[in-house]
Amino acid sequence: MTARCLTLLLLWVTLLSAAPSVSAHPHVYVDASLTFHIDESGLRSMEERWLFDEIFTNAILADVDLTAETLALTSGQETIKKGAFAYLANYGYFTFIENGGKRIPITEVTNFRASLSDGRLVYEFSVPIGLPFDQVKDFRAAVFDKDYYTDILLVKEALRFKVDGGAQVSHTVLPAKDQKYWQFIVPEAVHLSLSASPGGATDLPAVADAGAPGLMERLMSLVRTVQKELTLRLNGLGMDIKADPLGSALWLFLGLSFLYGVVHAVGPGHGKTVVCSYFLANPGSLWTGALMGNAITFAHMGSAAAAVTVAYLIFSTGMGGFAEASRALQPASYGLLALMGLVLFAKAVLDVIRGRGAASNGCSPEGEAAEERPDTRKVLTVALITGLVPCPGAAVILAFSIGQNILPAGIAALVVMAAGMGLTTTLFAWGAVAARSATLGATRTNRTAFRVLRAGLSLCGAAAIAIFGAVLFAGSTGWH
Repeated sequence: MTARCLTLLLLWVTLLSAAPSVSAHPHVYVDASLTFHIDESGLRSMEERWLFDEIFTNAILADVDLTAETLALTSGQETIKKGAFAYLANYGYFTFIENGGKRIPITEVTNFRASLSDGRLVYEFSVPIGLPFDQVKDFRAAVFDKDYYTDILLVKEALRFKVDGGAQVSHTVLPAKDQKYWQFIVPEAVHLSLSASPGGATDLPAVADAGAPGLMERLMSLVRTVQKELTLRLNGLGMDIKADPLGSALWLFLGLSFLYGVVHAVGPGHGKTVVCSYFLANPGSLWTGALMGNAITFAHMGSAAAAVTVAYLIFSTGMGGFAEASRALQPASYGLLALMGLVLFAKAVLDVIRGRGAASNGCSPEGEAAEERPDTRKVLTVALITGLVPCPGAAVILAFSIGQNILPAGIAALVVMAAGMGLTTTLFAWGAVAARSATLGATRTNRTAFRVLRAGLSLCGAAAIAIFGAVLFAGSTGWH
């Protein structure tokens, strides 16, 4: 019996840890290329080239009211710089530069230019560095979004070096494991070693054998690849819908939107940690598991649709206004989630105290278990709080559909995408319900073990929700 209980508890911990624990997830895809400029003074600057996915390209151009022709004009460059690019300053332009073990803050960039390449938006800009040769030590640079709203891939084959004079440059690309985010995403960093003269000593970190990627790393890589491919297909179908609103492209668009939702929800976010924690701590059923899984994703999409509507129709600020609304709603949602976790924890403590009293009355585990009933109202409350933060992907889809004049198709795509995401989240919820039921069921003949396990699950699950909300709240308010 003890071995069986330990096995079930291990399954419970595995289920909880396997659910990516963050609310963010990629909706924009970027291929990043880097060019390093070295002159007689040292490492002068780093030029970045970002190539965006097709859907974001069409969404952002529609948002700032630009076409391929007007984008090339001086006024178009100023419009996209102020209306889209400048916002990245809040995140250091997703650029990580470290020298001598100290991070170099990115406070300004120069030479910004936007263009189109095969229908995809391109950002090009320079990051001033200004490090003399004798100060370049343990230098590395990477481009990534730790919030993981943007999935940035370093194109290693496109690394370039512009060298003026006789300087010597050595480089290697290594995983920046100390910058890992969302448990399984490890960005790649370019390590540089410079010498002012040919033949000078260059020292680079040893290329260690990273070993084969684990199961979750391979799964996340597959998810990223599939999502990028689906994004490409959805963009093409959206163009076809514009020409034939009710043709076969519409149904393919909706079908792939559902599939995108299923795959997308496998990655980080969408409340899977909250769902698993809740149903490990509280009684549940197939119905309440499906209810919470779908309520979270539909609230997630619905809040995005509301934010986009307000941004476009009332304030005429487009996706910039959506981003501001999202940043304002995040602390509120995370704070409420932490508060809800505390309430659930307090209730679990009271239940433990009452359980001790019931022990003296000779209540059996079967009787106590029979008293557990799923609380639909509580399920919906937790789900709506968790899904309050708007989904950036929904904003991109809506902006794309508005720009292509296919808004009804865009709204329909959001509905089926939410259903797909709800399906994946529901499966996690059912896994948690089954894990709790199996764990408690293994101890029904042992009153003490049953009560200890039930109390432990309730307390730990509620505490996980409270801590999870508190950590996200701290992160969204800058307390980190």
